[in-house]
Amino acid sequence: MSHFDQLPVSVLTTATLDWIRREVPDVPVDERRFRPNLLVRTPPGTPPFVEDEWIGREASLGDTLRLDFRRSSERCVMTNQAQQDLPHSPLVLKAIAAAHDNRLDVLATVLTPGTVRVGDPLVLG
Repeated sequence: MSHFDQLPVSVLTTATLDWIRREVPDVPVDERRFRPNLLVRTPPGTPPFVEDEWIGREASLGDTLRLDFRRSSERCVMTNQAQQDLPHSPLVLKAIAAAHDNRLDVLATVLTPGTVRVGDPLVLG
């Protein structure tokens, strides 16, 4: 079975990650299950799947990086796989499928390359 990235950049928010944790409280969940290139910290009260609102928009991060958000990604069984200290669990993908049509995060192309550092804000255009 081959697996590949659908677009160059995957962005996930902490709001969505926190939602998954609440949906499957008995399963250890962190960003490694989803392999995002960027994890964006969102303020408390941000709804899950806020990334959907970014589709069709551009954003800047860091000094010069500019992204064009294209679509969300369809998740596969790789989400359930064991990784280091994360056990295998089909509950993760089942929760995403039931609540959000098997889609998670936002995928982007790079308009302008640049360096991003921890703590750099994502600014939607």
